[in-house]
Amino acid sequence: MSLKEYVRTSFELQGKDLLENVQDLTAEELAFRPAPHANSIGFLWWHIARVEDGWFQRSIQRQPHLWVSAGWAKRFGMPEEMRDMGYNYTVEQIEAFATPGRELMLEYWRAVRGGTLAFVDGWDPENDTIEVRAPWGGTMGVRDVCAQVLWELNQHSGQIAYLRGLQRGLQRPEYMGPLAPS
Repeated sequence: MSLKEYVRTSFELQGKDLLENVQDLTAEELAFRPAPHANSIGFLWWHIARVEDGWFQRSIQRQPHLWVSAGWAKRFGMPEEMRDMGYNYTVEQIEAFATPGRELMLEYWRAVRGGTLAFVDGWDPENDTIEVRAPWGGTMGVRDVCAQVLWELNQHSGQIAYLRGLQRGLQRPEYMGPLAPS
């Protein structure tokens, strides 16, 4: 398996697992927070999409986030602020976050993921010269961005699975992970 195939497969598996965990949640379950300083599934899912949008649209491709360019901020009733991806929110900001509806969130996430996979499909890792500024200083290549983004998405997807489990108990017994046939 080539690096490009590995990256694409990793995004596909992460997406499959995320969708398993949000597939039939109610508005109340999406907004549930186990403590005042904790994030909800809706917030984490929004943050996942915003982070991926930011890294792949703005940082790598040097284009505006889909959040702004495709009108998603307006559809969510939120500011067109590309830097607002949910990082370092205060308790007050978490409390004020209006959890989006599942269908709207699903549409935005699918648009972002479609853009990411389109980039990966056209990416040539062997001749990659793209360098992006790392938030912590210095620069990083697309390979490092993919590793960073996949790490973050998997971390938050696990948090979503945990929050779902707090509310519903065990996952479907027939779900054996994203590699198992559906």
